[in-house]
Amino acid sequence: MSTTYKELLQEFVPRPIVSERAYQGTLKHIEQLIRKPRRTRAEDDILALLATLVEQYEVRQGYADPVLSPRNRLAGLIEARQLTQTELSRRSNVPRTTINEILCGKRSISKVNAVRLAEFFCVPIEEFINSDRPL
Repeated sequence: MSTTYKELLQEFVPRPIVSERAYQGTLKHIEQLIRKPRRTRAEDDILALLATLVEQYEVRQGYADPVLSPRNRLAGLIEARQLTQTELSRRSNVPRTTINEILCGKRSISKVNAVRLAEFFCVPIEEFINSDRPL
């Protein structure tokens, strides 16, 4: 098991994501890291690097728009990762009914749920709580 940043880089050599296949592979690697009960600092650093590469790819593909509302950003991330609301709920610890109400525009994203969603999707929390954005 690799423990240093350099060893982790040798396990999974990060490259700019230019295809759907590379995108899906990177998402799988991110998911493996997220599911670890305890991560090292090196693993957190790799996770942040991979999340940046994914975010750049998503922006190029039109998945992410920096002026999207938190609700629309959430909907885009769910669609891009081909998740169901139930699956997202189970994996992020945000109740499914809450996710549904957010997506339907019936409620905004609380700070607690914004933290959970940001952590799950590996995006800045501001994606979900920026008060300058509309619901």
